[in-house]
Amino acid sequence: MQLYRQVDGVAMSSPLGDLFAIFFMGMVEREVFSTTSKPPIYVRYVDDIFVLVKDRRKLEGLRSNLQRVSGLNFTTENSINRQLPFLDEKVEASSQHFRTGVYTKPTHPGLCLNGNSECPRSYLRSTVNA
Repeated sequence: MQLYRQVDGVAMSSPLGDLFAIFFMGMVEREVFSTTSKPPIYVRYVDDIFVLVKDRRKLEGLRSNLQRVSGLNFTTENSINRQLPFLDEKVEASSQHFRTGVYTKPTHPGLCLNGNSECPRSYLRSTVNA
């Protein structure tokens, strides 16, 4: 048997992982926006960011600043026909507001898991009564 010691990061599925990621990104944003103005719309969920900028140059400047401060690699995705997927939402821009809907990836097979199939009641009874 060989043992390994984790020297960087947090164990997968650790509850501390989300907390550390949110804290880290908050520190990165604080430093970046101390020298750069924050865009009119800037929404982040952990490391996924939805941002509204006037042009590609501003987007590239923000991306490079976030990378420089964090040491992470950020990719960008532009809207197509004023629509952009963000997490599991499809965000559509009109002249006055945004509209959202469910976003399904093109590779989604259309299959759903029955809620009862993940943990059958017989297993629940055997563990609760044990």
